[in-house]
Amino acid sequence: MNKQKKLKKELKDQYSFQRKFQNATIQEMITHLEKGTSVVEVAILTVGVVRLDAVLYWDCDGYQLGYDLMVRDAINSPMWICYDSLTDAVNIQSRNLEREMFRILDRAVEYYGLSYTECDFPVLDGKPAGKP
Repeated sequence: MNKQKKLKKELKDQYSFQRKFQNATIQEMITHLEKGTSVVEVAILTVGVVRLDAVLYWDCDGYQLGYDLMVRDAINSPMWICYDSLTDAVNIQSRNLEREMFRILDRAVEYYGLSYTECDFPVLDGKPAGKP
C-alpha cells in the first residue's frame, strides 16, 4: 500500500482534499481579480496536522499560483499557521491534483522534519508552542 493510501486509511476524517475551483475559473481569476486582493485558496489537501494550500497570490506583475505549507500548533486547534511558502510549480491541469499535492506535501514534511500526526514545535519562552 502506498503512503498516501495508508495515511488516508489511518487518519480517516483527518485526511481531506478539496478543489474549490475548476481550471477555467482559476484562469479567469488570474486575469480578472482586482490587484492586491488577498490570497485565494484554489485547492486544499489536509493530512492530519499539516496542510498544503494551492493559492492565488498577488506578485508584482499579477496573480500567480503557489503553495503554502500550513501546520497546526496543537492537534485540536482550529487555527492553521503558515509554515512556509513553497517554490514548487502548481499544476492545476494535473489529471490527479490530489496525488500531485500529496507528493509535494510529503516531500515538505520530510524536508522540514514535520509529522502528520504530532505537533512537535520547539519550546518558546519556557512553554511548549500551542500551550497558553
